[in-house]
Amino acid sequence: MKKFFASKKVKAFFKALAITVAVALVIPAGYFTLGRVVTPLPDSKNYDFNSRRDFDISNAIEDVPQNYFDKAEKSGRIEALEYKTKTATKTAIIYLPPDYNENEKYDIIYFQGGANSTEKTFFGTPDDPDPKFSNMLDNMIANGNIKPMIAVCANFYEKPRSQTNMAELNTLYQNYNTEVRECLVPAVESKYSTFAESTSEEDFIASRQHRAFGGYSMGAAITWNMFINNLDYFYYFIPNCGGMQNPYTLHFGTDLGKNLNAEVEKLGYTPQDFFIYSAVGTFDITYNSTKCLINDLYRHYKDNFVFTQGNTKNGNITFKKTAFAKHSFANATTNFYNALSALFPTE
Repeated sequence: MKKFFASKKVKAFFKALAITVAVALVIPAGYFTLGRVVTPLPDSKNYDFNSRRDFDISNAIEDVPQNYFDKAEKSGRIEALEYKTKTATKTAIIYLPPDYNENEKYDIIYFQGGANSTEKTFFGTPDDPDPKFSNMLDNMIANGNIKPMIAVCANFYEKPRSQTNMAELNTLYQNYNTEVRECLVPAVESKYSTFAESTSEEDFIASRQHRAFGGYSMGAAITWNMFINNLDYFYYFIPNCGGMQNPYTLHFGTDLGKNLNAEVEKLGYTPQDFFIYSAVGTFDITYNSTKCLINDLYRHYKDNFVFTQGNTKNGNITFKKTAFAKHSFANATTNFYNALSALFPTE
């Protein structure tokens, strides 16, 4: 046996085997570390498209200025709003911009947190505020990055996540689009001053260009799903760190883009009628599922999903990535900072 393993042919075989295994491991590792970083971002430069929008998005994801997390000279206000669904009574947390005036009209964004989030995730509560995110919005408004706007954070769950089983979770996910449409949006916009003239479906549809939906992690999946079900209520979508597939499973592709495209076709919308700002880090656990969906839209549905990296006038969807960024609410906050600056700039 010793002579067998000592022979030159056997040694050469095991050496070749070791090299083969090493290469097999290095290639996927190299893609994971460098391939994701250097892979070009989708950009439909050859499309003759010119939108009414004209906002610069040419920069990569930029860090939030550190002082933006400090208290601004003028602060917004945090309020709690109780609203009823078909099966529960819930609370939404509302951010009102500095100098909020009920006689003025405001753009509005609905934020959705991740799997472990509640309505308190972005802003805390009036009695126990978590001011980091609201300070950022205050400073963005004060420094002219965005126009004054209303923000809403609601709870996907009806009871704590630890008490919610998978069957209940699936039911909540399926019903949440209807809850947002029929319960949350009317409750919020009947009390606060937005561009909706009333709480009728017709007026919500008419004012959709002033309404956005954005979510982080599972909230990103909800955002994509909101597009599929409520595109006529929202114009801007910010799916932040997430696609529509299980992020803990390796995916080589998806055909879920057909569902987004079908909603556009059903409503008779054109690329002028919505904008998607998707962002994720290259070390984010959701990178794979996000990129699969982005690739599907880019390869198969270019007529309705026109990618742009330079300016919102040149397309209606952008995909941004941050090299080596991981899955965290801190990184998601940076993504929201960049998205809001691009989609809601001061005139």
